Amino acid sequence: MGTSQEDRPFTKVKGWAATEGRWSFEGATAHYLTPERPDYAVGTVHTDIRGTDLTVRLGITFKTIPDSPLPENGITAGVLLGIGGTERRDVVLGLGGWGGAYSLSQFKAGTGYVPLVSSGRLANLNPTQRYEVEVIQRGQMLALSVDEVMVIEKVLPEPLGGNQLGLRAWGTESIDFSDVQARQTRPSLFVAMQFSEPYDTLYKEVIERKGKEAGFDVVRIDDVKRPGIIFQDIQQAISEATAILAEISPANNNVSYELGYAHALRKPTILLARRGQELPFDIRSYRVIFYDDTIGGKTGLEETLEKHLASVLREIH
Repeated sequence: MGTSQEDRPFTKVKGWAATEGRWSFEGATAHYLTPERPDYAVGTVHTDIRGTDLTVRLGITFKTIPDSPLPENGITAGVLLGIGGTERRDVVLGLGGWGGAYSLSQFKAGTGYVPLVSSGRLANLNPTQRYEVEVIQRGQMLALSVDEVMVIEKVLPEPLGGNQLGLRAWGTESIDFSDVQARQTRPSLFVAMQFSEPYDTLYKEVIERKGKEAGFDVVRIDDVKRPGIIFQDIQQAISEATAILAEISPANNNVSYELGYAHALRKPTILLARRGQELPFDIRSYRVIFYDDTIGGKTGLEETLEKHLASVLREIH
């Protein structure tokens, strides 16, 4: 998936907090035992790992697989991402669910969990077999691999609501979640701007440097060197980004497209413009950082940009 990220070591889960169902824990392994009541066959547990842009690895083993593929009689075992936040938009990505072998669900206020993707046949999952599961989240891009085979890849319509990692189970039979571990990669800042002077210098001397100092991988589409269709590269880079920074001083169709796509995904967005610049009508209602193209203006922009980037990071850590 997407742009290169700085690898960090995986951290095993050390702390568990069961919020639904009955569980037992041994180190980095969680055992879902039974639901608290038969008419609500749900198990949920939160972990001590927080953050976004996570890669999560674990083994999942079902004791039994039900014959019925119906959701109310089925079984689910998945990674729970995005717990917390003021707007609940957590997701469950894993095995089983909605009658399929693999599924992605998202919580919707007033409705509960709704399926975004369901694929494969539940009957193809085998009881007592340990499945090696990997879940990757980069911005709003989610991917699920089972035994090193990619089975789901999906762009969420909006960012996750929170940043805590958990597990979720559905069913009346026990499920083992083994060796649960996660690695957080550096969040990505996608930069949309015109490719010419003085904007190239602004990018190199201010935006890229301050972004990296804040803890971001900074990506401008001309930095992405891979074969493929350019618009697909743009969409993927924006989908995987934690935040977008757009320099909107000159009228530029490419920048407008990239900014519009980011707004459609409800990405946190930082807008820059040279002071005195007349902004397009549909941008005037947004908060814009205006800067002067002088040495003093550069210093002021650095300080303001640093505060905005720190604010974005506070939301995800």
